[in-house]
Amino acid sequence: MQKAAKMVMSGVVIICAVCMGSEVLAEDAEEVSLLDALTQGAPSMNLRLRYEHAEADGSDDSDAVTIRTRLGYSTKPYMGVRAFVEFEDVTALNDGDDYNQAGTNPGGADKTVIADVEGTELNQAYIEAQCPMSKALVTVGRQRIILDNARFVGNVGWRQNEQTYDAAQVQSPSMAGVKLTYAYIDNVYRIFGQENGTEPAGAAPNAAEFDSDSHLINVAYTPCERFSGGAYAYLLDLGSEAVGAANSGDTYGLRGTASWPCGEEFKLACDLEYAQQSDNSATVDGVDYRADYYKVDLSGGLPVVGVGAGYEVLGSDDGVSFKTPLATGHKFNGWADVFLVTPVQGLEDAYVYGSVTCPKTDVTLKVIYHNFESEQGSTDYGEEVDVVATLPLNENIKLIAKYANYDADGDADNPAANDVERFWVEANVAF
Repeated sequence: MQKAAKMVMSGVVIICAVCMGSEVLAEDAEEVSLLDALTQGAPSMNLRLRYEHAEADGSDDSDAVTIRTRLGYSTKPYMGVRAFVEFEDVTALNDGDDYNQAGTNPGGADKTVIADVEGTELNQAYIEAQCPMSKALVTVGRQRIILDNARFVGNVGWRQNEQTYDAAQVQSPSMAGVKLTYAYIDNVYRIFGQENGTEPAGAAPNAAEFDSDSHLINVAYTPCERFSGGAYAYLLDLGSEAVGAANSGDTYGLRGTASWPCGEEFKLACDLEYAQQSDNSATVDGVDYRADYYKVDLSGGLPVVGVGAGYEVLGSDDGVSFKTPLATGHKFNGWADVFLVTPVQGLEDAYVYGSVTCPKTDVTLKVIYHNFESEQGSTDYGEEVDVVATLPLNENIKLIAKYANYDADGDADNPAANDVERFWVEANVAF
């Protein structure tokens, strides 16, 4: 509680300094009263109805019909300050024990995990201010944080209950193509929910939260349309409990993306990234490791057709693998979610993909093939095929159908030896 109080007080001081040290925007000072700012804000609503079927060797099949509802309200800016609050509810429309809610419901313990845990909670609640002179944006409170492509810091947006953070964040405007983001994270509210996720913080894989004392530094550089890059340092202290301490560590990395037009419509692109991770003072006692991460992705395409291939490696050092505890893990290494936690032998993911968009209907179809092997040793984990089709009906409604099939290798030493199959159909409505 002392850390949280200090974070909030620090944020209030920063925001007050921003407002008092700068000229107030004329339209805020003259046209918007405090009452108007509070009562003439903008409500928001987001609904996601989803059916998910999951099968895994060694577990019974799961079926989940869930609806995720988010209701939010943003005030109008007053003297440069805006407030936002958002509540989130996840409800199973079928029997909640028809699926394993990540170990939070004993009635579904024998079934395959579908990590959409029921519950109602405060999802976001923050105040933010933008300095009219420097244009720096300060956000304090419970908030969504997504850095770069969410490989290391994200909101786990695919799951119904998203991950949010109690944090103080400062974002600079882009100056000469450079943008700086710094965030101090006091608490991580994980996808397992505050109502049903386990306690204490960081003690179990399905813990409701991490008790954090972490720092995020991200520098983005965009000198031109054809290139963007950056550097980052993510210094994670996720508490003294077993799972939190095991996932603590320092990660430093570089990334870059370049694209080249070839003719009027064809374009080539290349994504490169490298990071190194090591233990820090919060890591479990006796663990001393230094593991590498790197990725290369080459793609090309026309407006309606695209192809690409990539190679992503999460390394291992003396039985300790590269960790991504705050990532939107579902986005990477296969949608069957077999490798949300990197095996102790590390992971090599070689993949190819293709996509096509029908101009008349706007239906987009994408297919990805993965081949997974260990980074240390010579273990073949398996292969996976992922398919997704999306159809935007209008700017507010989108339909998605998605399929993932992980076919495990039969090697006796394979730590990912269970076949997994998942299928989703969902409708998204946002206003």
